[in-house]
Amino acid sequence: MNLRQLEVFQAVLQTGNMSAAARLLCITPSAVSKAVAHTELQLGYRLFVRTPAGLTPTPEAQVLAAESTGIHRQLDALRRTARNLGTSDTGDVRLAAIPSITHEFLPRVLQEHALRYPQVGVEVRTIHQDQMTQALLTRSVDFCLGFYKHPHPQVRSELLVSGRMYLAVAQAVWTRAPRAVTPAARLAQVPVIRLVGDDPMRQSIDEIAQRLGTPAGPGLQVQTSRLALDLVRRGMGWTVVDFLTATQLDPQAMVAVELHELPPMSLYSYHARALPPGLPATRMLAMLPGLLHQALSAKVA
Repeated sequence: MNLRQLEVFQAVLQTGNMSAAARLLCITPSAVSKAVAHTELQLGYRLFVRTPAGLTPTPEAQVLAAESTGIHRQLDALRRTARNLGTSDTGDVRLAAIPSITHEFLPRVLQEHALRYPQVGVEVRTIHQDQMTQALLTRSVDFCLGFYKHPHPQVRSELLVSGRMYLAVAQAVWTRAPRAVTPAARLAQVPVIRLVGDDPMRQSIDEIAQRLGTPAGPGLQVQTSRLALDLVRRGMGWTVVDFLTATQLDPQAMVAVELHELPPMSLYSYHARALPPGLPATRMLAMLPGLLHQALSAKVA
């Protein structure tokens, strides 16, 4: 099966009929039909059977589909890379970031990028840290943004900026809390909103809770820092947030206490070692340090 036959095969798999596959490939339905027939003749078995629902892959075709999907995805990545290298002001960028970056910082990046490179398309995915390896190694994205250095040996981490972590609590809760030796100690009897799983931020939350002597108990545990912060805004407890999130808190409603007890946390960009970002992605990455320092210059309450 050559590459053209693979393209036709994948198109028919995705669409379920010859006409739709032809539109996807910008060729005629008869060309799709001839390509499928020629491939079947070479292989010696049927690839599709006609059913009321359309063209259904045979068991043999299902095995081929599982083996060839990765190759087809790599071809798409190759075309995109070739297109990006050959044009100076067009192309596309695919990136993924953890929720706190997507919601708090990325809109500023996308706005500035659109002003500088209006002809470049951008695809943004919001994923969790443990999903980034697959996204990068399957070439679903050009680069990712997240906190902490990535542990996978095939993923390269590039440091962008470091900053302190903050304890976030509602202004009303903070006002009611009794005075203490240290600002954070005022919240010793206030519930903590933790993160589930092995999120690195959970370790920081647990360490601060232990330092404060926060009463043990089941408490509230959520999957994302964004949801934890929403619960904090409702006066249900405190949590720990990163430096970017802290700069966006409304000082009228929230208090952010800098945590000198914890080491600074770092924001990184990640990419697959075997596939460095192309020109459009590299240009976007080059914008990040300046925009990050602008964000960090905002006053934290």
